[in-house]
Amino acid sequence: MRNIKILAIIILLLASFATLTKAQTTSTFVAGMKAPVKIIYAQPQGYFLVSEAGDTAPNNVRVSIVTTAGARLTLLDGLPSGPAAPNNATSGPSAVWLNGDTLYIVIGAGNEVLNGPFPGTEIPNPHPNSPLFSSVLELRFHSTGVPLDNYNYQLLPADHTRLANGETVVLGGKGRPIALLRVAANFPDFTPNPRPDFPANVRASNPFGVVLTANTLYIADASQNMIRTVNLTNGAIGTFFTYPPRPNPVMGPPFIEAVPSGLRLVGNQLLVPLLTGFPFLPQFAEIRSIDLSTGTDSQYIGGLTSAIDVLPLSIFCGFCHEVYTLEFSTSMLMGAPGRLQRFDSPTTPTVIANNLISPTSMALQLPSRDIFVTEIFTGRIIRVTLAP
Repeated sequence: MRNIKILAIIILLLASFATLTKAQTTSTFVAGMKAPVKIIYAQPQGYFLVSEAGDTAPNNVRVSIVTTAGARLTLLDGLPSGPAAPNNATSGPSAVWLNGDTLYIVIGAGNEVLNGPFPGTEIPNPHPNSPLFSSVLELRFHSTGVPLDNYNYQLLPADHTRLANGETVVLGGKGRPIALLRVAANFPDFTPNPRPDFPANVRASNPFGVVLTANTLYIADASQNMIRTVNLTNGAIGTFFTYPPRPNPVMGPPFIEAVPSGLRLVGNQLLVPLLTGFPFLPQFAEIRSIDLSTGTDSQYIGGLTSAIDVLPLSIFCGFCHEVYTLEFSTSMLMGAPGRLQRFDSPTTPTVIANNLISPTSMALQLPSRDIFVTEIFTGRIIRVTLAP
């Protein structure tokens, strides 16, 4: 009975949330984070989990807990990070997924490759900062009934090697809650990508989004332009879907990369925000939908400029049809701010906020009905308050 009452309250809140979006304000919720990339809201625990790409120091990144009061707490520090080609932007933990007492942490490209001899080329890095780039780590909280904000772990450099060798690292102990960390999947750091002018060219991997359904992880690779799968029963890694380059309709390179920048799970559908590569054409990006049963791919929302995240309210209640989209920038070449929009239908957008600086992901927090957005360049989490 109690669960039914809670569900009724949530449905009522979401119904009002869908109608109270005519006015909104943005404010800084948390500042001083290390390049926050992805944010999720852990509803039962009542706090956020945030992956941070880190600063210039190697392997100096973390997954943080952020309370609803705006306090940041470290959950796990010392994770892999490094300067990623071509611009040496720090790359490390890129996405998280919480499933009961298990947290899956996706690790991005780091410095697994280096810039090659010609613009746009890449070569393998013989000495990357960590053997764990382009991987998924599984953090299982062994001490039951302990809130996550009681955990505060630090990985040591030797732990990276142990994990890469297939060992399970025990964290905590001596009066502290215990957690077990292991590698759930370690993808190839790169694949051959020969060019006429440089046959030794490679293409890095860059896992950048994750969802879990049944016993399968789906991973968006933003460099290989594919959706990978990881079978958690036997560890098998597969390729579920690949996005080929698209013809360029204007002056410039003949093809434009279709880059999956995240994932959402809605029923039996994967929603995939697609960024596009240079020249970053306006209204060329979109949200795609993939049917998990058939593998059929179709457009969900089009006409975007740099899609980086999508949030359908139907995740929370079946009769809520509004969908929120997040764009990294409304003009990549001009360095314009990013944008949060609401779609009441696939063709009817309403701008909710257009002053977001380098937004990368969003989370809805109940019961406040606020949306929280990570800004990777500013190190902030922005609160978007939807008011009547």
